[in-house]
This record gives sequence, C-alpha cells and structure tokens, in this order.
Amino acid sequence: MGNLYRIPFTFIQCPNVELKKPSWIRKSSNNTVLFGLHVSYFLVTADVIYDIIIEPPSVRSTTDAYGHHKPIAFMA
Repeated sequence: MGNLYRIPFTFIQCPNVELKKPSWIRKSSNNTVLFGLHVSYFLVTADVIYDIIIEPPSVRSTTDAYGHHKPIAFMA
C-alpha cells in the first residue's frame, strides 16, 4: 500500500514551504480549554446548537376574539 502512495510523488515534487506560527498565537491554559469544553457541552445538551444547525421554530401570530395578538410557535 505504501508503494501505491509513493507513485504520484515520483513525478510531483512538493514545494519546500516554511510556515511560521504568528507571534500573537499562544498556547491556551488548561483552565481555558476546560471552560470552553464545559460551555460547548452545555450548549449541545441545552439544544442550542441543534436549534441553530437545524432551524429554530418559526413564530407567527394570530388574533383572538378580543383583538389581541397571540404568538404561535411551530416547526416549519
């Protein structure tokens, strides 16, 4: 299988690119990573992420017998 991957690189030469990390990027502390993990877990379990990805419920209104507008939420 390794020989199969080596075939394209016999006639294609990869460029020698030296990438540097920007100076303003620093390693995050462990507490920051843990906080981000907890926030994302809360958002997923509270269905916030699901509603953003799928679609929030649509809201429209209806008028009752007294002329008051009442909002109605329904999934489109």
